Amino acid sequence: MKENKMSFWKHIEVLRKHIIHCFCAIIIAMIILMNNKNIIFDYIIFGPSKTDFITYRIFYKLANTFLGIHLNPVSFLSRDLEIQNRQIFGQFNIYVWTCFIGGVILSSPYVFYEFWKFIRPALSDEEKKYSRAILIIVTILFGLGVLFGYFVLCPFLIHFGYSFRISRVPKNIFDLSDYISLIIHSVLSMGIIFLFPFFIFILTKMELISYTFLIKYRKHAFLIMLIIASAITPGDILSTIIVFIPLLLLYQVSIYVSFFVNKKTS
Repeated sequence: MKENKMSFWKHIEVLRKHIIHCFCAIIIAMIILMNNKNIIFDYIIFGPSKTDFITYRIFYKLANTFLGIHLNPVSFLSRDLEIQNRQIFGQFNIYVWTCFIGGVILSSPYVFYEFWKFIRPALSDEEKKYSRAILIIVTILFGLGVLFGYFVLCPFLIHFGYSFRISRVPKNIFDLSDYISLIIHSVLSMGIIFLFPFFIFILTKMELISYTFLIKYRKHAFLIMLIIASAITPGDILSTIIVFIPLLLLYQVSIYVSFFVNKKTS
């Protein structure tokens, strides 16, 4: 009994060390971003607020080339967004918070690595063989989700918020905190959603679900994914479809992942 208790506290001590390492990595990444605030904010954070953002330009070319629709350079935004700050320490608070979230994203490969180091001793020899591959895949999936949220979801959400008007009387001048919240919410939510195949992998390993379960309740899952897509977006059709499509692809990938795990364990 005493041995089990000591073993438990030893695990807690090891976990504490990994958490401290992750926290230090986040702080270092945060400091790096804080020292490059002009690049972070002018070119990255406020990139989607400008009419010449790369997503808008790509959409123009795709529409002109494949759909034969001629779009002028201001089809998305007629001008750069007007963003205002109405709080005394608003810009400073946004500066610190955004750099912290950016530090979490930037250090995420190392954070995943520390998590892998923590669970590695509990893995079997066979599981250790492909655990590194899983670590790489998880990092790639999260990165793809972040990129999708920034380059695809954010521009369409901004376009919807900018173009929707109840009247010509109110002017759309966006609040700084709302704009930053939109960027962070879109990026992090899509980064987490793109980890869906990894969550399915874990649940399958725990024998809580199987690929036959995923196939059987595919229609129910579609409805849930549609609700999730509507919750992430304002609810307009275009933005909802943009989020719903990768969810469908991720669900199909998850079925293959679950099938692979079931085949390995059987």
